[in-house]
Amino acid sequence: MATRLWLSLSLAALTAASAPAQDARSALQAAAKAMGVENMRSIQYTGTGWQGMVGQNVAPDQDWPRVDLTSYTRTIDFDTMSSREEYVRAQGNNPPRGGGAGFPFLTPQKVVNFVSGNVAWTLNAQGQPVAQPDAAELRQIEVLTTPYGFLKGAMAPGANPTMATRREYDQRVTVVSFVALGKYRINGTINAQNMVQRVQTWIPNPVVGDLYYENVYTNYHNVNGVQVPRFHQHQDYDDGGSLPNVSGGDHAFGLETISDVRLNVPNAAVTAPDAVRTAKPQPVRVETQKLGEGLYLLAGGSHNSVAVEFTDHVAVIEAPLNEERSLAVIEQVYTLMPNKPIRYVVNTHHHWDHLGGIRTYVHEGATVITHEGNKPYYQEVLRARPWVLQPDRFALHPPEEWSEGYIFETVREKYALTDGSRTVELHSIQGLAHAVGMLIAYIPREKIVVQADLYNPAAAAPNASNRTFQQNLRRLRLDVATIVGIHGPPAPMAQFQGFVTKTQ
Repeated sequence: MATRLWLSLSLAALTAASAPAQDARSALQAAAKAMGVENMRSIQYTGTGWQGMVGQNVAPDQDWPRVDLTSYTRTIDFDTMSSREEYVRAQGNNPPRGGGAGFPFLTPQKVVNFVSGNVAWTLNAQGQPVAQPDAAELRQIEVLTTPYGFLKGAMAPGANPTMATRREYDQRVTVVSFVALGKYRINGTINAQNMVQRVQTWIPNPVVGDLYYENVYTNYHNVNGVQVPRFHQHQDYDDGGSLPNVSGGDHAFGLETISDVRLNVPNAAVTAPDAVRTAKPQPVRVETQKLGEGLYLLAGGSHNSVAVEFTDHVAVIEAPLNEERSLAVIEQVYTLMPNKPIRYVVNTHHHWDHLGGIRTYVHEGATVITHEGNKPYYQEVLRARPWVLQPDRFALHPPEEWSEGYIFETVREKYALTDGSRTVELHSIQGLAHAVGMLIAYIPREKIVVQADLYNPAAAAPNASNRTFQQNLRRLRLDVATIVGIHGPPAPMAQFQGFVTKTQ
């Protein structure tokens, strides 16, 4: 009797658990039928649109700067979970503000990105494959957050989708959810017309933690028997609905028109070249160059830092990229200058590639020195997010001082760090289109200026940021012998002057 009761209860529980999954599958199958992709094994779509330069806004409360996508094609093979994404981006009529390296785009740029299972790569300017091992998971998520990839992913064996309903945009919608790659919860909203109208998830980011990643799909229409929408992607949140607005960036990608769609295209699958398939992530390298007594350039990657020794402490100028880079730099600083704490970290500007290590230094006990315009963003955004997907030391062991706001010193126009013998002057750059609140560091003893994104000796031609930098050096009347960049090697002041003036 007890055995029969236990079996009855177990079967009842199993039935209760499987019913939502079956309901979710029915909703997915109805959407696949309505969208014309019931028998889809691969898909290719072509269109035009725009791309936002995520993390590169001119000011924290403004949106990501945009460029045009004059052509865009993505080919996805679902059997092999592979994708080829090819596009051409151009500045177009978008304001040339903010942006990263090479921005604004003076000539069109062609980009070709691939993923095949757990392997990702791109093509360089010469058309040769370049491994991108750290990009594989994100590329797979990109596929699974397309409307077609969402349906395939949610119906894949072992996906175990769940379902709920709610009211959204004045209609009842179905929300189907599953977990991809063992950790990314992907939610898809299916409207009353059985169209996928929204797919959302979260991805790890070294600045904001679990970064909100959302695709909104509207204006569906029939192309070659397939329902295709307007694509509109958000990365991060825009808090413009509240005052003061401290975070404005969120519009990341859009396809305004899709001119062609093909299902089950021949040779859709892509195979990783052997050199790419066997490539491993490169370890962080920190290469030290002595610039003066107690003054070091910490290079070895795409971004540099500068360490300055004072009588009883150290200041580090710039904490770029991520925690991994910052921990390696911090270790090198303590090797060069043992028994002296890192008391300050100077942040030149708010772009994410220059901000990704700030939390690591705060966890280490450093005070952040940045432009006064950045403080609200750093306080309200960096500390307020969940860090579940890829927790850093700060998330695992948060310091009390962060929440109480004691770890900032801010600069309006000028700020000086000094112990009586060593001085570092921080100056705000005026009139810069690249980023509001940009700081440079001037070290009088060695006549060195440390700058970010204002000059790189590898550049082929001068741009507006170079000229603004030159004008500010004249305005400040700084006696400069050497320019030390957060990107690229140090260069003599004479070299910079010749570079800026050669086409004027």
